[in-house]
Amino acid sequence: MNSSETQVLALLERSKQLTYSEPNTSLALATEAAQLAKMGCAPRLQIAASHQQMSMLFAFGQIHEGCHALLPALVIAEANDLEAERGDLLHHLGVAHYTLGEYSTAIDYWSDCLDLGNAQFANETRINAHIGLGQIYFACSRFADALRHHRQAEYWINAQTDHELQARLCINLVADLYALADFTAAQVVLNKAEAITRTIQHLEYLGEVFSYKSLLALARGEYQEANAYIQEGRHIVHFWAWGEISWHIVHGRTQQAQGQQSAAVASFMSALDMSKRMGCGHKIFLIHQFLAGLFREMGQAPEAEYHHRLYQENFHRLLDPQLFARLAQLEQQLLQSNPTTPSIFVPA
Repeated sequence: MNSSETQVLALLERSKQLTYSEPNTSLALATEAAQLAKMGCAPRLQIAASHQQMSMLFAFGQIHEGCHALLPALVIAEANDLEAERGDLLHHLGVAHYTLGEYSTAIDYWSDCLDLGNAQFANETRINAHIGLGQIYFACSRFADALRHHRQAEYWINAQTDHELQARLCINLVADLYALADFTAAQVVLNKAEAITRTIQHLEYLGEVFSYKSLLALARGEYQEANAYIQEGRHIVHFWAWGEISWHIVHGRTQQAQGQQSAAVASFMSALDMSKRMGCGHKIFLIHQFLAGLFREMGQAPEAEYHHRLYQENFHRLLDPQLFARLAQLEQQLLQSNPTTPSIFVPA
């Protein structure tokens, strides 16, 4: 190991340590590591440095910049036959396009991740791809299909699976079960997610755990508990851009349920503003839907119609007929590569 590699490793370790406590410093260190790694470091270390830089850029909602960090790493992985790394990078490119609302492109990347012909792709790559596809189905309100893909992700979990990834899968399962009104099952999985996130001190996911604790408390009519979870989550989510958007949405839903309509409008508008600034298409249409319902409840018909129209425009922009055709094509590919895979896909 040369001196540059030693320095890059130290920068990466420090960047990861400061991810939540000092995110700006963490990003600066990751950027420095990525630049230094280009000067004669081993290919895997160059990829690792670009990966950390990408993670922090994504955390700040800088999705396009994160992709610029990822693409050279993908070239390095392909040139050096680093298949496990290539699969992981393809997954993250899928995440970027999903976040931007470019669902068909995300599906293309995740389809490669699930191609069993890519035999050296890691289990984690398959898990993440199934999680991502489940999220697309979730955005389409196809909650049973979302749950199916997230259950398929469980097939790839083993004793060596990273705890962070296990927590990510659990949180997505909670989202599905909550949407399907299976609150008892959702609570069981949420308890598991909380135990994991507390153990590994993953503040981003812990913030999501508190969001769902709030929603489940609301479903039980336990407003005091819901408010307590909201406030506890508030101390966590400001470390992570996506978590803050979700927090504002859940806070707005909590306020609306308790008749605090003006406060709920303010919370939803904060979430909408952040989502627009970060180009977070898969959140924007959802927030307009909540605002339309809230203004309708308040008897403000023009505002309700305005947000309902924007909800429909954004929804149909993301979920065009070609998307469902692409999903059906993918399901057929998966069925052919693994005939035992359950499929309940029905074209919309």
